[in-house]
Amino acid sequence: MLREFFKFELGIQLRQPLLWVCALIFGALAFGATTTDAIQIGGSIGNVNRNAPVVVAQLLGVFSLMSMFVVTIFIAGSVLRDGDVGISDMLFATPMKKHDYLVGRFLAGLLACMVIFAVIVAGMMLGP
Repeated sequence: MLREFFKFELGIQLRQPLLWVCALIFGALAFGATTTDAIQIGGSIGNVNRNAPVVVAQLLGVFSLMSMFVVTIFIAGSVLRDGDVGISDMLFATPMKKHDYLVGRFLAGLLACMVIFAVIVAGMMLGP
């Protein structure tokens, strides 16, 4: 049952244009931050190379902090969708486990957010 909830929710998450727009914006910011001095994220770098481990860790930390607000959109949106449609009472009246339902939805939203983080890392790798 967990697998069905996961596959269904992941399909919905990957079809949302907001996911891809956020991924492209963050990927472009990561690309710009590692390419030029005009875009500075998390403070100045100085004379350190843009692909130095300290700079990469600093950029990933700042992007993680910025994307925490985006993560709540995808995780909370999946749970609130049932309440808006009015099907949540019917779902919890069926003989399914609430654990499978909530964990499946959460894991699908988490994997969708990992797509954004993967695009950020890809932008940072393409920059230098």
